[in-house]
Amino acid sequence: MRCVLCLVFVSFIAVVSGLSECTKYEFPCDNGECIDAGLWCDTNEDCSDASDEKYCKKSGLFSKDPNKCPSTYFKCSDGTCIPLVGKCDGYDNCGDSSDEKKCEQESSSKSEGTYPDFKPATSPATTSTTTTRAAPHPTPVKLDSRVTHLSDFSLQRETARNWLLSQRRNDFGWGDETPRAITALYLADVQRPMRKNESDMLMVKQLEVQLSLDMARNGTKAMELTDLSLYINALLASCKDPKNFYGENLVRTLRNGVDSAQRDAIFVNPSVYLTLCINNATTYDDTRKLHDLFVSRNAAIGRIDIQALALLTITCVLRNTNFLVASAYDGLRRQFLQRMNANGLPGNVYEASLLAQALQELEATRPGLLDFILKQQQEDGSFGGILATYLALPALAGRSFLRMKDHCSQRYETDLAPMEVLKNPKRRKIYVQYSLKYGSPPEVTQTIQMQVAEGINFLDVMRLAQEINPKFRFMLDGNREVPVVYSIGGIPNDAEKGTFWTLYLVSKNRGDAGRFTPYSGNIKELIPHAGDEYIFWMRSI
Repeated sequence: MRCVLCLVFVSFIAVVSGLSECTKYEFPCDNGECIDAGLWCDTNEDCSDASDEKYCKKSGLFSKDPNKCPSTYFKCSDGTCIPLVGKCDGYDNCGDSSDEKKCEQESSSKSEGTYPDFKPATSPATTSTTTTRAAPHPTPVKLDSRVTHLSDFSLQRETARNWLLSQRRNDFGWGDETPRAITALYLADVQRPMRKNESDMLMVKQLEVQLSLDMARNGTKAMELTDLSLYINALLASCKDPKNFYGENLVRTLRNGVDSAQRDAIFVNPSVYLTLCINNATTYDDTRKLHDLFVSRNAAIGRIDIQALALLTITCVLRNTNFLVASAYDGLRRQFLQRMNANGLPGNVYEASLLAQALQELEATRPGLLDFILKQQQEDGSFGGILATYLALPALAGRSFLRMKDHCSQRYETDLAPMEVLKNPKRRKIYVQYSLKYGSPPEVTQTIQMQVAEGINFLDVMRLAQEINPKFRFMLDGNREVPVVYSIGGIPNDAEKGTFWTLYLVSKNRGDAGRFTPYSGNIKELIPHAGDEYIFWMRSI
């Protein structure tokens, strides 16, 4: 009998010892394991004995105590149970926050102190208050009621934007940092919608040229997922459609790359998942991978910046999909805040800026965080470099990478394909014949036969032709629903003489081979096929 009692006592000591090993932001499982507190009752079994989901039923009209909470648990007002260590620890671990009620009395016998905590940014209070609470692992909380006004940082943003623009090269780009620079400029420009001046258009055009060259050199499939993601983000920020980059669906390419990485068990940066989510290309597997990032004990994945990116992404998933239930999101959100409190303020502008962006989406603030970021701004307006400025600018504008296309209308802008795309040597080529005829009957004929990339439209064929022969240079009225070519080779339409440029398609059918058929449709929608012949004829109507 004594031996049995000894064994029981030793077992009890072992369990207690196991519980004591949990950190201040973890809950103990019934078997002594530890999991992050935010994972408790999140619908996923994170404890190996499933005890984190064992006491999660809510009380109802006919069942006031559905879980029969053990003595080592606290019963929330809604009937769910949490480990006792979660009561009065400064965090709302119960869904109804009942674990944080009547905690002031318990704190009287404990040592006092303050610790900066996260709080809703929209608090109506006008003064800061300090509340201390007792807990098995005391974490006194300091509530900060200050609300961030974007106008407070307008000068700092403007000097940072000016510095970023000063780093622009003669080609209106920033080299490899062009995607980031353009994204930062648009995210920071909160006072006005997307501008249409010549400088802006040249910056975006340089972005397209760089992307086209990268595609021509490597192909999108060979690009790093993070690089392709940055390009897609910059296109979104400049109100371009990455699902139709001159015929290339960059989002689909990114999706395929992530699927391949997941099959090969290769780590995918949460920033890539964020890009997919913003473009409505998230899968359920993505959500599971993001959940794994939050529970990972890998020190690199537990970094503040990686966790902040993951939080931004999981917030996007909650808003854009039905893959994540609200209770699971609340658990991850709570866990993120607890980790940030436990770790303290970041010590560098990179992590601090990403943390500020994440908190912006949670409508929370961290005392001293924005002040720390502002102190990193240099005399020239930068925050130490393009990367740091790219991360800090959205934070000072009260925005995040989640908002990179909010200033755009639903209809994306389209433009002419860069010549680098049209001349892409890796695309399949076809032969087409394009001629100019003058007079009726024709007195002069100019013909050019070209090898062009399959899938381009006839307007792009005309653009390639004028690159080869100046006599094919044309002028286009693109303001109409159906664009009109009104001049070719320096010869414009002449209304007084009744002569106009008209496009004809040459038939290849056996019965009427060589017959000219006038075309009055949109030349942007006319797709040539191998062996096609086209004639622009200046003749009388």
